[in-house]
Amino acid sequence: MRLPSFEKVLREADRTLRRFPFVLGCAALGTAAILILIDHEGPSEPSILFKALFGAILGLPLLTALTLVSERRGWSRGVAPAVQIAGVLALVAYGFTVPRELDGAPIYHVQRLAMLVIALCGFLVVGPYLRRGQINGFWQYGKVLVFRVLLAGLYSGTLFAGLAIALAALDNLFGINIPGKRFPELWCLIVGIFATWFFLAGVPENLDELDSHEDYPKGLKVFAQYVLLPLMFVYLAILYAYLGKIVIQWSWPHGWVSMLTLCFAAAGVVTILLLHPIREKTENMWIKAAMRWFWVIMIPPIVMLLLAITRRVSEYGVTEGRYTGYALGIWLAMMAVYFIFSRSKSIKAIPGTLAAISMLIGFGPWGAFHVSETSQINRLHTILVQNGILINARVQKAPGIVSSRDAVQISSILRYLSEIHGYGGIKGWFTESLALDTTVSGGRPKHPSDITKMMGVEYRLEVRVTGARYLEIAADPYEALDVRGYEHMLIGQRSNPGKPDLAESSSNLTCSFDTGTNVLTLVFKSVDSTGDSLRLPLEPLADTLLSHYDEGSGKRIPAEQMTIVAAGNRLRVKVCFRSIHFRSEQDILHPFAFDADILYSFGESKAPAE
Repeated sequence: MRLPSFEKVLREADRTLRRFPFVLGCAALGTAAILILIDHEGPSEPSILFKALFGAILGLPLLTALTLVSERRGWSRGVAPAVQIAGVLALVAYGFTVPRELDGAPIYHVQRLAMLVIALCGFLVVGPYLRRGQINGFWQYGKVLVFRVLLAGLYSGTLFAGLAIALAALDNLFGINIPGKRFPELWCLIVGIFATWFFLAGVPENLDELDSHEDYPKGLKVFAQYVLLPLMFVYLAILYAYLGKIVIQWSWPHGWVSMLTLCFAAAGVVTILLLHPIREKTENMWIKAAMRWFWVIMIPPIVMLLLAITRRVSEYGVTEGRYTGYALGIWLAMMAVYFIFSRSKSIKAIPGTLAAISMLIGFGPWGAFHVSETSQINRLHTILVQNGILINARVQKAPGIVSSRDAVQISSILRYLSEIHGYGGIKGWFTESLALDTTVSGGRPKHPSDITKMMGVEYRLEVRVTGARYLEIAADPYEALDVRGYEHMLIGQRSNPGKPDLAESSSNLTCSFDTGTNVLTLVFKSVDSTGDSLRLPLEPLADTLLSHYDEGSGKRIPAEQMTIVAAGNRLRVKVCFRSIHFRSEQDILHPFAFDADILYSFGESKAPAE
């Protein structure tokens, strides 16, 4: 195989630029934006670059798809650029919805970007083949796109690794200072310009002739038959065994079954797409039968998926994850009905309908973000009214003690709103601003614990322990520790099973943890041979945490609630646990490992710092 000459590479690059000028311009804009953002030093500042970056990310699949649709439909030289310009204007309009600063902005902007990327990638795959027929051409076109993406990733990774090693060599061998930010900048430059250009250069120009191609990589069949199919059987066995358990015990399905169902569906759909071109061959007739029965077999797991999400929604309201899971469940049900009863059974329906649903739920009052925010605000409204905190649409101090369950629910909803949507939907309930900096429009929201203080409610979060074999509870990483009254700090002390001794400090404080008694022992020996020791049992703290945080999962606990403060004759300590790991023994959870920072002072005995 002859390697292409440098002149040919330049000609291909020029041809790609002439074919996809808007796409490459979009890639250049996005790359420039992210390079400037990475290079910025100091505190984060509002910038139009975030808008440009998000718009450029969406522009890559959108403008590429519009170019290919224009070529396939044979639009004139006047119409094709006009369509591209319309796409650019749509991206500009989207940019106005993106905040000027992402640090502290609601996360739903990033989640919506991901949904739109999925939708537009689906449009890129299906758009040129919206008309009926040419199923083989559609499959060949999709194969080219996937292979080109993989090849671009391989080349980009190799190029980055080589150049990164070269930069490291300049730094270590010649003493040339290479700032650490140069490496992510290099990666973004390679991905943004080289990978995009390389991918576009391999996109077929004549899509009509692809329908006559019969080549089928043998590796695809091997991958689908010997990797994906065994995975499907494993998922299938687990799902149907769990279904039998539900029927026997007559209980609601557990929420985790949703993930397994979606994994099973994904493996099956990918297998169907990979094996589609060879399903009619005599030696592969089993494939056609398997494709038909796959959708029949999917019906019970789809029902379990929808029931599991319905139960979570009834208990905790709608969130983006539950909304998306429900949408995927409905989509799978639609695909099952289509492939079971339809005569055409076109594989175009899979990426096409998935792209349509992704676009549909990304915007509007029916979308995942608006429905989820409204659901959680309504839950919060109901709880606050029941506790006499919200009266005439105004928040006041709780007139009495708020139950543990309601405090957990209030804290959880406020944390969700602060992270995902911001407090825009509830700010009208308060006379005081809910932003940390009132001088900046759309400033960083206050911590949920500050909002619960306005309500006279204890800030409490939750951790699920029911049925857990292993459990980890963690402190909120965004809360500062109170270090007043202590002179020294040991950072990142970690205990592991079978390794009782923690790292020793240079100031002669040694730490050890006995997993049998769950006692942390701290011994201090000074240079004048005086010393002191403390034995700190973890069980009381563990019992308190587990009793207070027992109704949910994945939440962060206020840092000060995960501390042990103690004092001996001369040694004073404050152990700040970052995470505690539990193991279930006979349905009882015991701490067996942890990560902690240890504050201490050695001198005259004083009351421990509060």
